Amino acid sequence: MLFTLSLMTAVFVATAIYFVVSRRRSLPAINLHLERIPPIEHGLRQLAGLTGGALYEGNKAQVYQDGDLLDALYDAIENARSTVHLESYVWNRGRTEREFVELLCRKSEEGVVVRVLVDTVGAMNASGQQLNLLRESGVSVGFYHRIIRFNIHRLNNRTHRKLLIVDGKVGFTFGHGIRDEWRGHGQDEQHWRDTGVQLEGPVVCPLQALFAEDWIEATGSPPLDEGCFLEPRQQGTVTSHVVSSSTAGGHSSVALLYMLAIASARHEIIIQNPYFVPAPALPDLLEKMVARGVKVRVMIPDRHSDSPIVRRAGQRLYQRLLRAGIDFYLYEKTFLHQKIVIIDGVWSHIGSTNLDARSLALNTEAGVGLMDKDIAAQLKEAFERDLQHCRKLTLEQWSKRPRRQRVLDWCAYQLKGQI
Repeated sequence: MLFTLSLMTAVFVATAIYFVVSRRRSLPAINLHLERIPPIEHGLRQLAGLTGGALYEGNKAQVYQDGDLLDALYDAIENARSTVHLESYVWNRGRTEREFVELLCRKSEEGVVVRVLVDTVGAMNASGQQLNLLRESGVSVGFYHRIIRFNIHRLNNRTHRKLLIVDGKVGFTFGHGIRDEWRGHGQDEQHWRDTGVQLEGPVVCPLQALFAEDWIEATGSPPLDEGCFLEPRQQGTVTSHVVSSSTAGGHSSVALLYMLAIASARHEIIIQNPYFVPAPALPDLLEKMVARGVKVRVMIPDRHSDSPIVRRAGQRLYQRLLRAGIDFYLYEKTFLHQKIVIIDGVWSHIGSTNLDARSLALNTEAGVGLMDKDIAAQLKEAFERDLQHCRKLTLEQWSKRPRRQRVLDWCAYQLKGQI
């Protein structure tokens, strides 16, 4: 009897784990014929359409580095007149949380409709007292994929989107969270390095739609206020498109975007990302791009990382990519957290997506593609500054690693589908 009960329990637990970890998007197995893929400036409309988006012309874009992004978010909320929609994965107790809560409460008391959506797992270190203050001031607070009995199959699928949309006119997407480490200017390991972008113009509408999508899933209540979706008005000269992935099935639009954008490069690919454990198709493609004559530079964190196991898993790929001729830089100053891709100095992508299975196959993500040489130049200039705090890996150096480290990297890499 004991054996039977133990066996039934084991089967139940195994089945539950299977349903939790198997709910994921597929990473598209793409047969790319590189000779058919045009340069990104000529194929942008197709790229946007293939990844579930559309081109929006006439936008204004402003890049913010490090803690300057939090200041910009604060200013935008301060100037809100009708609606504030804030979505974040990380929401931790501390000074940053208190300042945002105080501001959001004040705007709600002024009559602004304020909605705050946080991920249930990402907000586990939030202050209950501060969240109660939001509710008491009339702020609507939603929790994405609550950990409850009837929702257990979604435990492994989180919202990793970082969005702020104000009055339906101003939108932001970024890598930051509501946490004190994102203050300052990335000057030390207590202050992280990150990048975000503020947008005005027609592209704000699809950003608002992404927030509404997650808000409805979390709360069941559609945001119907007049200030949510406005008539698009051109504000600048930047052509932009939004790419996103949801926790539903199907293939990963963000993974497809990365593959197509990289395959369109003719001269240079720059990548900055905190979690570099891509599926095999991306390393294969990067090797082909180098063989094509494209310069590929990748920057990732060195020892400053909040996920050592992801760092170890990524290290499994370094030797292969170094052998292919890819330039690898390890950022040593603090935790490098921005998610940046720049193609040929004309197109760039900013958002929340990491180059790992959790972002590409499990979580909801959001980002914007920007066709603008000035924005690309700003991001490249920031990359060049970051190089001053990096050490460049060499194949000779990496090949001499102790066998023990290689074994640990291999073991970590076997978990690549869930990290």
